[in-house]
Amino acid sequence: MARHRSYWNATAPASAFPALSGEIEADVAIIGGGMVGVTTARLLKNRGLKVALVEARRIGEEVTGKSTAKITSQHNIHYTIMERKFGEEGARLYGEANQTGLATIRALAERHGIACNLETKPAFTYTLDEAQVDSIEQEVALARRLGLPAALTEETGLPFAVRRAMRWDDQAQFHPVRYLKGLAETIPGSDCHVFEQSRVTDWDAHRIATETGSVRARNVVMATHLPLGQTGLFYTENYPHMHPVIVGRAEAKRVPPGMYISADQPRHSTRGHRDEDGGDWMIFTGPSFTHGNVEEERAAFAEIERFAREQFGVGADYRWTNEDYQSMDKSPYVGWASSLGESCLVATGFNAWGITNGTAAAILIADLIEGRDNPWLKVFDATRIKPVAGGKDFVTHNAAVAGHLAGGWLGRKPHSYEDLGPGEAAVLKVDGRNVGAFRDEEGRLHAVSAVCTHMGCMLGWNETDRSWDCNCHGSRFACDGSVIHGPAVTALEVIAVKETAEAEAEGAS
Repeated sequence: MARHRSYWNATAPASAFPALSGEIEADVAIIGGGMVGVTTARLLKNRGLKVALVEARRIGEEVTGKSTAKITSQHNIHYTIMERKFGEEGARLYGEANQTGLATIRALAERHGIACNLETKPAFTYTLDEAQVDSIEQEVALARRLGLPAALTEETGLPFAVRRAMRWDDQAQFHPVRYLKGLAETIPGSDCHVFEQSRVTDWDAHRIATETGSVRARNVVMATHLPLGQTGLFYTENYPHMHPVIVGRAEAKRVPPGMYISADQPRHSTRGHRDEDGGDWMIFTGPSFTHGNVEEERAAFAEIERFAREQFGVGADYRWTNEDYQSMDKSPYVGWASSLGESCLVATGFNAWGITNGTAAAILIADLIEGRDNPWLKVFDATRIKPVAGGKDFVTHNAAVAGHLAGGWLGRKPHSYEDLGPGEAAVLKVDGRNVGAFRDEEGRLHAVSAVCTHMGCMLGWNETDRSWDCNCHGSRFACDGSVIHGPAVTALEVIAVKETAEAEAEGAS
């Protein structure tokens, strides 16, 4: 049976940084221990600044630790989009930033001797559809004008023929959690700190606080996938979506030599991995699905598992889901959060390309903190965000969508706690309240409020990760109500359960 856990998290050494306690001083306080947060902390320490990195859970184990971990500036059919929205110069700057991100990861891993399975690989985008050939050819022509390592080919090393593909050489892949935990180990000392199991629940322009401690700093960096709470209103222009991820053992002869993503739908993303014992694995992601929509989730997993089995003979030893945000104009938001002035910085909206983009964001943030000019700001500038004129309508619409999915996309529709079998979940109406209820395999019932603590949207169930997810803005909660990640920072209310005839409830409507 597949383990419902990230392979990267399961095969990385445990980290054990202390929890934040008391009050400390730093030049920069960084919230979030993923690619952006850890890299920013390391770069700022290199520049002589005192940093305090504060992670809500464990370093590297959330979004970065649930990715496919491709280190590449090749982002499917993206540069033609960037040229259309930001001009050729904007597309060139985007490519330069991501190529620099790739080089920086290599340099940091080498400098600090981090054992993270770093391998140089070509990256391919391919199509089986004649209608997509022109878009690939245009992307390659533009990439070559921008000085990027792109070439057209039909030879990919895949076990099936393609109509056309682009190949980018000298790209890379790695074990993301080993990399981030190894890099984080180099930060403590010289008045620099790393803290884990320390969820930030309060902040302002110069201070962040958890339940047990706080950090005062000249600058605050929110490296939290989406900025927390209402910061900068970034939730109005970043759209969340989910992906299925599977990892399975593979025969060495069937592992193709590069990293791959299809330009076609349904999307298939593929790469190999060799572990420390010489065992071969393959990692796949499939089509995106809506938060909390169990039917879409099941269909997405079925599709990527079919592809892995039929094309590579690979099953699912590990299964999990990962979340991404896409900005409205397709470029990440990095830099000053306008709502808090020139003291708080953010990085969000990487749209599944957060390894090189996240590293580039860390470089840009470090430059901004030190007052250095960086031309990448022209395409990443977070202050370009303009709150949607119909922001209230946006929230209302998404709440309606989320309410529909919670009530109608959970398979059969239980009407009471007693209707839930082992491993089943539903949103129920109990005493006039929307309750998210889940019964585990031992028969224990877990009940929490089904209303997101960020903006009041209805939550839906994630069957794979066993979490309550918000389709409006992407907050995720464990089945005990605790926050997995935000923008929400407050746990769901735990509901006392009475499994009696009096506790029966009508199904969510």
